[in-house]
Amino acid sequence: MAFNFREILTNLIIEDSRYDILMKKYTEPKKKGKKAAMDKDHLIDLMTADPTTKGDFEGDRDTRDVTKVGAYTNWLVKQWMGLPQEADKEYAYGSPDWGVALERLQNLFMEDLYKTTEDLEKFHHLKKTKKYKGQKDIGQIKSVADLYDNVKDYKVSKDELTKTKAERLRDDVEKVYEDDKWRILIPKSKEASCHYGGGDTRWCTASKSSNYYDHYAKQGPLYMMMYKEDAGKSPSENRSHQFHFESNSFYNAEDRGIELGPFFATYPELKPFFKDKFASYLKKDFGKQVQLRYPNDTMSKYIAIYGFDEFFEALPETLERLDVEISNSRSSNDNQKSPAFRLPDDIARFKNLEMLHIEGMLSELPDDLGQLENLQFISIPNNPNLVHIPEVIADLPNLEVLNVKNNGKMVIPHKIMLKVACGDLVLIKTQPDKSFGIGECSNGEKIVVNYVDDQGDYKSYDEAQNSLT
Repeated sequence: MAFNFREILTNLIIEDSRYDILMKKYTEPKKKGKKAAMDKDHLIDLMTADPTTKGDFEGDRDTRDVTKVGAYTNWLVKQWMGLPQEADKEYAYGSPDWGVALERLQNLFMEDLYKTTEDLEKFHHLKKTKKYKGQKDIGQIKSVADLYDNVKDYKVSKDELTKTKAERLRDDVEKVYEDDKWRILIPKSKEASCHYGGGDTRWCTASKSSNYYDHYAKQGPLYMMMYKEDAGKSPSENRSHQFHFESNSFYNAEDRGIELGPFFATYPELKPFFKDKFASYLKKDFGKQVQLRYPNDTMSKYIAIYGFDEFFEALPETLERLDVEISNSRSSNDNQKSPAFRLPDDIARFKNLEMLHIEGMLSELPDDLGQLENLQFISIPNNPNLVHIPEVIADLPNLEVLNVKNNGKMVIPHKIMLKVACGDLVLIKTQPDKSFGIGECSNGEKIVVNYVDDQGDYKSYDEAQNSLT
């Protein structure tokens, strides 16, 4: 077979110059005063997102070295250049709203670029096989969504997509849990994360390009929860999950966020393993002040799984302020009302507590609350299940304010009402209390307490007697 030297040389020149050709074509304005089609950084992102591109892609964009532009780069550029047409479908070209829409589409495109890389990698392998019945010409695939539809139903093992040797990665992964269903791993390198999570999942931490492993790993460990039966299955069929507590990220194999309550209800065997992990993470944020907004924050996820008692057990004894708000509305995710709860009997261990605010679903206050001598502010409004408060609250030496607003069924002990009448305590309440009582202030004065409004009224004993006769 004869070789055409001129043809070979021409191909080499073209291949080596494709990088420069693309840079000039898209990042340099065609006319003076005109804006370039795209900036250099975005073009480099697209080149390195092409799984057939060769070079060193570690580090920042400026340090990436593209030695050969891949076969799918032009297709990726075409998808990017088509985004303005997508924005045209929403708003008039060139309008402020159009510009906002375009920026949103571009940001989303770049955010999901790692998924496109995985789909291209899968497509590049499948198009050479007999089992693949999808479109084999990348030029005929109209969009990234169309690409995913072409490849999503095909199972491709990690060994088919990568030549990484498992032996080399054994030191880069820590197995922290295993039973008959699950194997939980903590990858110690980007390569290990790609190897164990690639192919079966769409996690950004398992992508070969635009990989976010380092971003997450520097904050805390990644828990790759691999479901053994689903090895080799497509992400849509795979029950593997990835947890990252520091970023409040809990995703399934398709890289979609999940609700932890239903997850642990389905897989209760994993609750004991993650209990300490949850508690340890929460304690990092625990200082002298703790704020809980149930069911909308990370602490709520812990409570939904393990309960309020475990939450209070995890709180530090040095606590000075505890602020808890419980929503009484039905959750859109689990369609269940927030649970009523009581303060634990060992509340007295928080000796330094100065402010206590609990709103929403409090059902009971323990008598041990009267041992918290540093309490200055008790706020327990909007608790429909709370009908009794302990009388010992009146003995707290530093208590200045008691807020019981909108607790319609609550009966306030006379001893507390007397302290308010004597001016030693500010009571905040909305419902009238027309009960009468006779008591004695610390100065020995006898008074008649008659609460009829928010602040309350009182009269001296003699004055009250005269008004009644």
